Amino acid sequence: MNLHFFRTLAALLCVAAVTLASTVSALELPSERAARQQVDAVFTAARLALQKGDGMTLLGLLTRTSRSRLEAIRSTARSGSVAPLDRFSPSEKLAVLSLRRFVPAAELRRLKTAELIEYALERHWLRPETVAEAGLGVITLEGDRAGAPLIVKGKPGLLRAEFLREGGHWRIDLTRTGALADGLIRLFAGVAGQSDEDYVRHLVGRLKPVHGGT
Repeated sequence: MNLHFFRTLAALLCVAAVTLASTVSALELPSERAARQQVDAVFTAARLALQKGDGMTLLGLLTRTSRSRLEAIRSTARSGSVAPLDRFSPSEKLAVLSLRRFVPAAELRRLKTAELIEYALERHWLRPETVAEAGLGVITLEGDRAGAPLIVKGKPGLLRAEFLREGGHWRIDLTRTGALADGLIRLFAGVAGQSDEDYVRHLVGRLKPVHGGT
């Protein structure tokens, strides 16, 4: 067998892969294609809301459970250090403690959830270039659930974007994404020999405020 044979074989394999992908796409049910398009549209709308700093629109694109958890995080953060964190997951504890550290108490008491999102976006807590370059990988469907790897700068990240169909409309579901973040925090906390709350407190203590915007 010579080099020409292997080149020919490689070319045939490439053609076969392209043909297979086209066949799978052709076999996709219209309902599945429509669902993927709707999921992609919700993600695009969320990315646009983040770019515009539109907290109200972004909040409206989330599932009911996601909105409820964000409200619980805000409520606990504004209650000060006396409010216990036992009922929160590691990633939610990180959110509560970060808000307590980086948002003045008066602002926490004044701002509603959508306004608090806008407060964070104005200060570039989420880098604008990260938002602009974010995309979805291949969207998988499972009944009323959908998910896709997050792609940033052309590379898949550790986290996935998760979606749930509520009342016939697709919404972004933060609960499953948070569960993955929880797993990572617990892993690092275990390596450090700390409880997840102690590890999160240590992590927040090392964070520096991000300034920017208005």
